[in-house]
Amino acid sequence: MHQTLHEFHKNHPRILPATPINSIRTELLTVFNRRWSRIRDQLSRLNQDIGELEQFRQQSEKMLLNYSHWLLKHDFKSPDFSELRLFSHGLRLMGIIDALYQKPGQAMIIDYKTSQKNVITNDINRQAALYALLYQDRYGVHPDAVGIHFLIEPGEPILIHIDEHLIDYGRLLLTSVREQTRSMEEKNYPCTCGGFCEKDLIKN
Repeated sequence: MHQTLHEFHKNHPRILPATPINSIRTELLTVFNRRWSRIRDQLSRLNQDIGELEQFRQQSEKMLLNYSHWLLKHDFKSPDFSELRLFSHGLRLMGIIDALYQKPGQAMIIDYKTSQKNVITNDINRQAALYALLYQDRYGVHPDAVGIHFLIEPGEPILIHIDEHLIDYGRLLLTSVREQTRSMEEKNYPCTCGGFCEKDLIKN
C-alpha cells in the first residue's frame, strides 16, 4: 500500500484539478495489483487461506479508493515529498516519512495506516514524537502536526499537534531505548514474537 501511493505520487508530482477521478482510481489499482502480483509467491508462503488473502487484497483496493476520494476533496494535491528518508547523525535515528506537505511557515507530516481501526495508540504517539524530532533536526523547526491517515475510511487524517512537550518526549524515548539496549547478551532480549524472529534468522 505504501509503495503504491509512493509510486503514484512519484509519477504525478502535480495532479491537474481537471483530472478525471476514475483515471486516478484506475491507476492506483493498477499499480497496486501489479505489485501484488510480484509478491504472489511470497504471499503463498504465508500459508494463509486463499480466500483470506483475496479479502486482504479487496480491503487494500477499498483503502485506495478511499484515498482517491480524499485526493478529490483536496483538489488532487500531491505531497511535496513521498517516502522521505530522514537520518540524523546527531540523534543516531532514522525514519521514513510517508508524505510531507510544506508551505511557508507550515509543515505537516502524514503517516498512512492500514489498520482496521482508526485509533491513536501509544505506539502511534511515540512514532509521531520521533518523526517530529527528526524533522526538527533536519529543518531547524518542528512540524505543525503529524497527521495519521487511516485508509480504512475516506475521512481526514487525525492530527497530532506538535509542541515542545512532544519534542521533549521524543528525546526521552531515545534516551530510554539506548539505556535498555546496551547489553550484548542475547538473554537480555527475550523473544516476544512467538519465534518468528528466529525463523527469519534461520531462513536468511
